[in-house]
Amino acid sequence: MVIITDIYLTTAEVTKLPNKEFMIAKASRYETMPQQDGKEAQKLVVPIKLSNSKVREWIPNKTSIRKLVGLYDDNTDGWIGKKATFEIVKQNVRGEMKNVLFVK
Repeated sequence: MVIITDIYLTTAEVTKLPNKEFMIAKASRYETMPQQDGKEAQKLVVPIKLSNSKVREWIPNKTSIRKLVGLYDDNTDGWIGKKATFEIVKQNVRGEMKNVLFVK
């Protein structure tokens, strides 16, 4: 049997976890990704290992990036092996209330 899951982390997946702690598994990188306005932007992609041992690619928001920089410095190579915890907050996203991940 093969279970196929997306490599990118979703809020729904984190919501199901009883333990919201994660560890930064590998070096972070920037990737060019399409935006809703049709333009492209550079996004930070952080490989993380969740408390259930699954590894996912996480695209943190600016607030979470600032929190990680405050905790561990602005050199993302130094983040490898470091732990943090997610919190899920309801936030207005383009006029719709959605669950959003933040670093606690």
